[in-house]
Amino acid sequence: MTSAMAKTAMGLLLTLALVSCASVSVEDGTERVTQKMPEMIYVLDFSTAHSDFQVDRTGRELAEFKKNLQLMLKTAMAADLTDRLVPAAAVGKSKQSGLKNAWLVRGEFTTVEQGSRLLRSAVGFGVGGSKVETRVEVYDLAQNPRTPFLTFSTTGGSGSEPGAILALSADPLQIAIGGVTGAAHGLSEDTKRTAREITAELSNYMYQRGWISEDQWIKPKHRRGNDMW
Repeated sequence: MTSAMAKTAMGLLLTLALVSCASVSVEDGTERVTQKMPEMIYVLDFSTAHSDFQVDRTGRELAEFKKNLQLMLKTAMAADLTDRLVPAAAVGKSKQSGLKNAWLVRGEFTTVEQGSRLLRSAVGFGVGGSKVETRVEVYDLAQNPRTPFLTFSTTGGSGSEPGAILALSADPLQIAIGGVTGAAHGLSEDTKRTAREITAELSNYMYQRGWISEDQWIKPKHRRGNDMW
């Protein structure tokens, strides 16, 4: 590669770094008052019935892929909520019972894009990036189990890490099998980030009402239009 070509490639990669990100943010929906902080939060599978799945699977493999993604999100969310806010459990449709003072989190995947692991691994900085978008509904089972008191959306994806090319790896085998950092990111990381942002949004609701301290508050990444704040 000539010096001029190297400079051009580096300029492109730096530009991509500025316009891409590996994060998940929250988009506002609706919010109503509910009476008190829950003792328990139940998490249901997020629906995939009307989702736009752009992945390299069809038929039985796609159905299994969707089930695994549902399980990954609700399990990650229950663990994150338990660790950072209140006890939570990943449950089935008929399994949320017992406590009256409990919330239920459910929703749907709206977009799931697998992207290209090879491009993320070799180039990074958003090239071949993946994406997970969801709509979230939160219900107070004691107050109104049929109407959500809080709704919002999440959007984001992976891809800002430098890949093997930017890391100046001269070994083509290393690039092919996963690069330096790019292959570690993808839908699994997007799903974990989504779970964390859902936890943050519930934390924000609780903090605004004085139910938790500032030390417990997890500030969500809010997005309005093209701005994040």
